[in-house]
Amino acid sequence: MSDPHQPVFVNGRFLAQRQTGVQRAAAELVRALDGVLAGAGPAAPPVVVLAPPGAETDRVPLQRIEVRQVGRWSGYPWEQWDLPRAASGHLLINFGNVAPLLHRRNAILIHDASVFDRPDAYGWRFRAAMRAMLPLLARRAEALFTVSAFSAERLARHGIANRRGYTLLPAGTEHMARIRPDAGALARYRLEPGRYVLFLGSLHPNKNLAGALETIRRVGDPGLRLAVVGATDARVFTPDGRPVADPGDRARFLGAVDDAAMAALYAGALCLLFPSFYEGFGLPPLEAMALDCPVIASNRASIPEVCDHAAWLIDPTDCAGMAAAIDRLANDPGARARLIERGRQRVRHFTWRASAQRLAATLGIVGPPASPSSD
Repeated sequence: MSDPHQPVFVNGRFLAQRQTGVQRAAAELVRALDGVLAGAGPAAPPVVVLAPPGAETDRVPLQRIEVRQVGRWSGYPWEQWDLPRAASGHLLINFGNVAPLLHRRNAILIHDASVFDRPDAYGWRFRAAMRAMLPLLARRAEALFTVSAFSAERLARHGIANRRGYTLLPAGTEHMARIRPDAGALARYRLEPGRYVLFLGSLHPNKNLAGALETIRRVGDPGLRLAVVGATDARVFTPDGRPVADPGDRARFLGAVDDAAMAALYAGALCLLFPSFYEGFGLPPLEAMALDCPVIASNRASIPEVCDHAAWLIDPTDCAGMAAAIDRLANDPGARARLIERGRQRVRHFTWRASAQRLAATLGIVGPPASPSSD
């Protein structure tokens, strides 16, 4: 185990960033690790989150873990200069894909290989920086983590690996139980319970909003809407650059919503449509299942690994097939109920607590190293 007198540090840059999937994972893993440490007693070393100036230090409620602001920069300069100075000589856990190049003791969670597998989805500067940094960081890392066997395989194929391989830290859903749904959200967005299909995502090509819009146009019931969370622009293009036909009143673009509204949208939807071309993990299907929202999802990338038989998996280019699946859920309450029950069973396999325990064991913070791992 780690020396209980030597601190372990966590890269807290996520506390100064807008919360997306990566930042959600960082916050939930730190919160769960705090619980693991509370049960470990005095044998566990102190863990300190190092955050940049102006960070939201109270974003994650913690008992055992300290949050400490250090340095004077922000963003990448803070991460590459201030952070390694503050953590010098100690193990540094990084949950956001990258780590300080000058630090010698990094443990890194790399979520996916999308910058290599889907390079056209990124600007050339970001793409070049990540392609240069990730192989070097991975080779030097004291420990490597990722979120799925799919991501582990893709990262290794692109040379983002070391001889120790990857330990898997899948996402969990405990955060959904802490959210009180906003009772007024559906009325505010002019949506009726069970009369809309939920889509989460941006205009990023990987999310396949174009396919979702084409799918809703093919759904038999003209009263069913597509509620689009995240994207705010109805001008959508297919991956090959063709404009998507205006969905008219069939789609509602809701923009960004808070957690309470998101929970209400999950709970009130006929289903979640998740037609992504690429995901390193894909948390929304599990969040939906946790709130009894059935899932129709892509059969690509990590999604079958995460959803297994708890979702209807369809080729994301098959808009007719996805529309037929939506029609069936709308017209067959028994099929919908069976899919909901499969989702309830599936989410029991994924907890932030289990991943935090695996993280702590792998790093020797508590107990012996734990599986699963991917070499």
